[in-house]
Amino acid sequence: MTALIALGGLFGLALVGMPIAFVLLAVASSLIYSLNLPLKSAMQTMVAGVDSFILIAVPCFVLAAKLMNAGQITDRIFDLAGAFVRHIKGGLAHVNILASLIFSGMSGSAVADAAGLGEVEVKAMRKAGFDAPFAAAITAASSVIGPIFPPSVPFVIFAGLASVSLAKLFLAGAIPAILMALFLGVAAYIISVRRNYPTERRATLRELGRAFARAFWPLLSPVFVVGAIVFGITTPTEAAVIAVVYSLILGLSYRTIRLKDLPRILTETAVESGVLLFIVATVAVFSWTITFERIPQTVIEFVFTFAESPAVVLALIVAVMLGLGLFMNPTPGLLIATPFMLPLATAIGVDPIQLGVIMVLTLAIGLITPPIGICLFIVCRVARVDVGAVVKECLPFVVALTLIALLVAYIPALTLWLPNLVMG
Repeated sequence: MTALIALGGLFGLALVGMPIAFVLLAVASSLIYSLNLPLKSAMQTMVAGVDSFILIAVPCFVLAAKLMNAGQITDRIFDLAGAFVRHIKGGLAHVNILASLIFSGMSGSAVADAAGLGEVEVKAMRKAGFDAPFAAAITAASSVIGPIFPPSVPFVIFAGLASVSLAKLFLAGAIPAILMALFLGVAAYIISVRRNYPTERRATLRELGRAFARAFWPLLSPVFVVGAIVFGITTPTEAAVIAVVYSLILGLSYRTIRLKDLPRILTETAVESGVLLFIVATVAVFSWTITFERIPQTVIEFVFTFAESPAVVLALIVAVMLGLGLFMNPTPGLLIATPFMLPLATAIGVDPIQLGVIMVLTLAIGLITPPIGICLFIVCRVARVDVGAVVKECLPFVVALTLIALLVAYIPALTLWLPNLVMG
């Protein structure tokens, strides 16, 4: 009964619009009061929840993404992607997808992708003759690759919650992210053929070389960050600091970031990081109270009364996470669901690394679906098009991304092969 009340309060308060940190705090406080637990322990748990070296990487990656956006690296990335794939039917749609994949390796954020690349991509596609809703839809859909391709802020959060290797998580996201780009490309190609969208001319070797030279230094960012972590040169937190310094150097050397811009960028980073870490703190006390009351175990027992098959349980996990993604952004959804999903997945033999990719991917799909799809609304504002029209155009891409989520859930090798190959 306590489990049902806690879960009901959790989702009820979230659905009426209460900020997720206060939802977690309210539910945890009510459980503490009903169980006569000491409030002092709750405060200590909140402090301990953010007293983690790896979590310092969160504000650093947020800052690196903001510096990349402010540094206008997007034009160089877009030109490079265009040189590779613009000659395929529906050329700029594929440029859009590849540019997002490349930019994901620098920002690790869907919102940074949608806000940074979005304006460049939509403007170019509309000028080339693409319908505005389609241009907005493919821009929003391709931004979902951001949290999956390394480095990734949600992966940093999950690694801290689940006590798993962040290096392995980063590597685990690489193949699913590439598959996401391929599936989105197939969907865009089919639509482009049916609507006879334009194709650009093939780039010459000289143009390809020039585009690569302009984007060379930005392309080294994910190499430095992910390579340093995977090969044990630096910790994830140190690698995140390297990403910040490198992004700042690029912006200053390209003269796209001025020193007077830094206070605004740092303030935005501090506010966003403060919100994220406050949520992490409330999750810590929430997890402590539900574990004390054995609520995760109760949820596992409840699920297994209806479905004993691991395949069915996996389907339930995917369905629940997709549903949760409709109402929450990936980070809050991840923080709420991990205390429940991790024991459940472990009980059916799912590797925590694979679970992390499943959860982030399914939650990220919600970024382009109503009612709170933040990337959807960002791109609609940039493109100045009706949200309803873009939602309709997004449907094929949502289906493509959902298929990838199912493949990741049922084919462990897609997430585990590369980490095991590189790290053993």
